[in-house]
Amino acid sequence: MNSKQLRDELDSKGFSLSKDQVKDLRVYLDLLLKWNRVINLVGRSEWKLILNDLVLDSFYLGSFLSGLVKLDKKETGLDLGSGAGLPGIPLRLVWKQGLYYLVESRIKRAAFMNQAIAAMNIENTFVINTRVQDIDPKILPARLVISRAFMPWPKLLPLAKEMMSNEAMLIILSGSKYDGQDLSGMRMVETMEYRVDNKKRYFWALDSNI
Repeated sequence: MNSKQLRDELDSKGFSLSKDQVKDLRVYLDLLLKWNRVINLVGRSEWKLILNDLVLDSFYLGSFLSGLVKLDKKETGLDLGSGAGLPGIPLRLVWKQGLYYLVESRIKRAAFMNQAIAAMNIENTFVINTRVQDIDPKILPARLVISRAFMPWPKLLPLAKEMMSNEAMLIILSGSKYDGQDLSGMRMVETMEYRVDNKKRYFWALDSNI
């Protein structure tokens, strides 16, 4: 993979990144492929599959967040169960608000994310190697909480609510459309449907101001 190949693939999907953003994304993908040969960070072993099936979600998410949430430079965003840095690390290439914490309990995955963030020189983005339940209360409450397959959403809602400020937003990356289920004291603010390789995916944005 070279920068032109990566840029062409992004362009074909409707995403136009700057030269520096493409360079940093290439660094991330190269590191991910390298680490993936040693530990199973993601189930894909080819950069186009990783880009299309995993990374593009982050760029759609950046657009979604831009119309919903505005964090000042001292407000906190949490990315729960970040694993290989998804969606958070690619997201920080296009959405740079606030202080962003990637929360991951597994040591090797946290080490990978730390190396990727350093190599990409991403600012105001940090890795917390701990269980979500053990997050240092000094960085709470959070103004934004993001979850991608961290746990089933009915179990996630009460846990996330405890970490959120009064005006916070919870974003869930889901493979299912919201169809009116009970949200345990939270409110659906907005949803977005998008397609990746003709598969429908969804963002749910919830708050607790009801």
